[in-house]
Amino acid sequence: MSPEYTRRQFLMTSGGLAGAALLGGGLRPIPKEGVMADTPGKHVEPLGFKEHWVWAGNGKGGFAPKPAEVQLLHSLGADHVMPFGLQCMQNGEVLLLASAEPPGKLIPVTALSADGGATWGEWQPVPDAPNGRPMMLTDLGGGHLTFEIAEGATASTCRFYTADYGRTWGKVAIKWDRPEEAWNVEGNALVDRDAQGHAVRIAAIGYKSYSSAVWPQAFDGYLHWSDDGGRTWVDETKPAAWVVEMEHRGQKVRRGVSEGSLVRARNGDLVAALRVDMPPRYYLDGAQAGTDFDDSLEGLGVSLSSDNGGTWSPINLIYEAGRHHPHLHVLPNGDVLMTYIVRVDVRDGRLASYRRGCEALVSRDHGKTWDPARRYVLDEFEYYDGAKWFSGETGHLASTLLPDGRVLTAYGKYFTRGACLIRWQP
Repeated sequence: MSPEYTRRQFLMTSGGLAGAALLGGGLRPIPKEGVMADTPGKHVEPLGFKEHWVWAGNGKGGFAPKPAEVQLLHSLGADHVMPFGLQCMQNGEVLLLASAEPPGKLIPVTALSADGGATWGEWQPVPDAPNGRPMMLTDLGGGHLTFEIAEGATASTCRFYTADYGRTWGKVAIKWDRPEEAWNVEGNALVDRDAQGHAVRIAAIGYKSYSSAVWPQAFDGYLHWSDDGGRTWVDETKPAAWVVEMEHRGQKVRRGVSEGSLVRARNGDLVAALRVDMPPRYYLDGAQAGTDFDDSLEGLGVSLSSDNGGTWSPINLIYEAGRHHPHLHVLPNGDVLMTYIVRVDVRDGRLASYRRGCEALVSRDHGKTWDPARRYVLDEFEYYDGAKWFSGETGHLASTLLPDGRVLTAYGKYFTRGACLIRWQP
């Protein structure tokens, strides 16, 4: 980053800034103001969005500031609030899907905003949801949305649906091509819509471990389709192109992909943003000696299909390591936006800085090329815990397009214990 600019960072205030509490089976409202913990009733300060800066790369090593806004959402009694889904719906409201995580629990919760994310209603637990993290929130149109719960070692057995813009939810069983196999997802689904904005077909990327018992853990990425809003999944394929060969000390090592996001570009191509397995240099020299595996060191690539998923281009490896959890959108002008988190700032094969945070890239040719020198730095902070240089402190991400052309992005900023929301303009 160019030294002539000093970036602005949003610093979290300690004390009573946390939001809704998981107490007595219910949730407190997300607070509209903060109060100093040691002086109840005094030092009241309005919360909500605060001044922030996004930094836009100029392609030549420099970055220019762009005004933006930031806020943090929390839950008292929870170790974390992790955001997993954001959708600006047809009625203009924004739905936030998250996991409230008190000790030993993962509770799927939702919140609604009627003003583009500036203020939020109460956290609402999803009734009858199993203990787990809610994944792949998908807007089916007309107030109908769906998501599934990460089940871990087995394929998800149910999805949750709303028909009233996220106010109430019901559970529906899923039918799979291969229900006996584990299937894991994180990211956003592709949605093909009719003229009224209703989903006619959706597609999702999932992954299965092919060497979970052998170091290092690695994955195979799959694609599957649904014609009924995610109740039944068919036409599962494992794209042969979703593999990267990396060389290390004379060896060629196969690396697969895990989670991913999908959109259909304006030219009709499918664009897949994929999380790529960890590079071999981080495990071949020390794994058997006890080096810890850490998925913070996985990377990010893009693959395209011009025949509706029949064949795919080789993976364009944008970041070899340290950046992933991609989320894709097609902007109103046809550009493709990808937001992602930064767990480790690895560039050009080396640790470039101690920065962690959240970034974005824009492709102006339907996903074919992406220029990291023109990335947007949405949020960042310096971090090193004195033990592991690759401890990420960030994770999970979702973005949505607002009617006024701005983007609302949410990501997990671990040390704040909350969801970090950034409202910004590409």
